[in-house]
Amino acid sequence: MDKNMKIILTVVVVAVVVVGVAAAAVLMKRDTSGSVYYTVLPVTGMKAALATGDIDAFISWEPFCSDAIVSGEGEVMMWSGDLMPNHPCCVVAASTAFLADTPNAEVLTQRFVKAHMDATEWMMEALDDTEGENYTVLMTLAREFTNKSEEVLTAAFEHMFYGYEMDSDFVSAIETFTDMYIELNVTTNESLAERGYDSVSDFADTYVDETYLTAAATIGPSDTILNPDDPINVGYLTADLHQMAKVVAMDPRVLGDESIFEKYGLNVVNATGAPFAAGGAVMDGISTGTVDIGYLGCAPAIFKHLNGNIGAKIVSQANSEGSAIVVKAGSGIESLADLVNKTVAVPSESSIQFLLLKSALKADGLELTIRPA
Repeated sequence: MDKNMKIILTVVVVAVVVVGVAAAAVLMKRDTSGSVYYTVLPVTGMKAALATGDIDAFISWEPFCSDAIVSGEGEVMMWSGDLMPNHPCCVVAASTAFLADTPNAEVLTQRFVKAHMDATEWMMEALDDTEGENYTVLMTLAREFTNKSEEVLTAAFEHMFYGYEMDSDFVSAIETFTDMYIELNVTTNESLAERGYDSVSDFADTYVDETYLTAAATIGPSDTILNPDDPINVGYLTADLHQMAKVVAMDPRVLGDESIFEKYGLNVVNATGAPFAAGGAVMDGISTGTVDIGYLGCAPAIFKHLNGNIGAKIVSQANSEGSAIVVKAGSGIESLADLVNKTVAVPSESSIQFLLLKSALKADGLELTIRPA
C-alpha cells in the first residue's frame, strides 16, 4: 500500500471515529433530555399495568402506592412529601349552588363540617392507639372501603396525615398550587380575572372559606334530623384512604347506635356516580348538581373552578401528603431523569398527583407529554 493510500485510510478512520463519537453524544443527549410520557389510568388498574409492563411507573394516592410495594410489584421512587413537604392533598368542597339554593344550607354545611372534624379527630386518636378498640373498628372500615389487607393499610397510614385545619400555611399552599398551574400554563391570570379575582392571593383567600370551620366549633348534637327528605349528596374517590373521614362519619359502628352525621342531625347519602375515579369527576358532579359536598384533591378543586367555572368553596382540609411515584421493582429507575422516554400513569390531568409530577419534572428541565397512541 503506498503512502498516499495510507493517509487516505487514516483520514477516513479518524472521520468515522469522530462521527461515531458525535452520534453517540447526540444519542446520549437525547436519552437524558427527552420527554417523560404519561397516560391516564384508574388507580385500581395501575398495579396490574405496572406488572405487565404497560407502564413503567405510576403516581397515585394511598393505599394504592403501599399496595404495589407490599405485593412486591413496585417500589417507591419518591413520596409526594419529597416533592412538596407538608403539602395539603384532599379537601372538602361545597357546591355554591347547594349553598345558595338549599334551605338551611349554611346550617347543614356547618354541621357537615362538624361531623367531618369529629370523624377526623376520632381517626387520629384511633391511629395513636393501635391496641385500642377504635383502631380495630378503623381497620375494619378501611378494609371494607379499600378492599386492601391490614398489612397494606398499616403501611399506607404511615405516609399520610389527617387534619381539618385551614391555617395560613394551608392558604399559602393553595396559592402555591395556583401559581404552579399558571407557571405550567395549565391556567392563566386571565382565568383568574374572568372569575372575578384580582390576584392569586385574592383567589386563595376567597376560595378557602374558613367560616364553616369557625361556626362548627360551637355546634352540638341534634335530637332530630334536620333534612330528612332532602339528603346531602356527598362525592368521594374510589378507595381513597385520604378520605376516610367520610367513611367514618357515615358508619354507625363508630358510635355504636348512629352515625356521626346523624349525631349532628344530618341525612347524608352517597352521590349518584360515587365513588368517582378522580377529583375532577367530583367537580363535574358539583357542576351538574349531583354532588352537594365532595371530598377531592385541592388541585382539581382549583383547576376545575378556574378553567371550568365550576362554583365551589373549600370548607375544610381532609389530609396532607400520602401520594408517591411508584416504579416497577428492579427496574433501576431511581430519579426523575430515569423516567425519560418511559411512561407514568396518572389518575387524571387535573389531579394533584399530575400537578406535582409535572412541576417536579419541569424543575429538573424535563417535559411531561401524553404518551403517543
